[in-house]
Amino acid sequence: MSHQSHSTHESASSSTARRGTDGPTRRRTLAGFGLLAGSSVAVSACGSGGDSSSDTSDIDPNNPVDIAAASDVPEGGAIKVSSDGVTAVVAQPSPGQYKAYSSSCTHQGCSVTVQDTTITCPCHSSTFSIQDGSVQGGPAPKPLPQYKVTVDGGRITLS
Repeated sequence: MSHQSHSTHESASSSTARRGTDGPTRRRTLAGFGLLAGSSVAVSACGSGGDSSSDTSDIDPNNPVDIAAASDVPEGGAIKVSSDGVTAVVAQPSPGQYKAYSSSCTHQGCSVTVQDTTITCPCHSSTFSIQDGSVQGGPAPKPLPQYKVTVDGGRITLS
């Protein structure tokens, strides 16, 4: 019986010796799965790549959001503002004309910034016009979604 036991042990150890560093080991297999899982998390954190912009449906039309004072928005420029859980880029392309856009880039959903008269995505350098939210450059596939803007009593509300 001891001969049989020795033979089993010998066969397992010779199997390990044959595998050496060339064959898959349990540790390598598990490490590979870990890398795959980590990669999918990293990719999903970057966005989906197509249409991950926030649409403007996050505002209840029966409950508009007071977002800014009209006097805070420079003529020919824009500001990025937040109120009641909504973040938007509010622009005044010409005197007295106000527009508001989603603050999420239409490429991968990154939060845009305002630089002078341009709306810019810091993630992949897409740029958008303050005139109409149209794509001016970069990988963004479509314009920024617009909010409906109302100006009353010097306040800008979005719906």
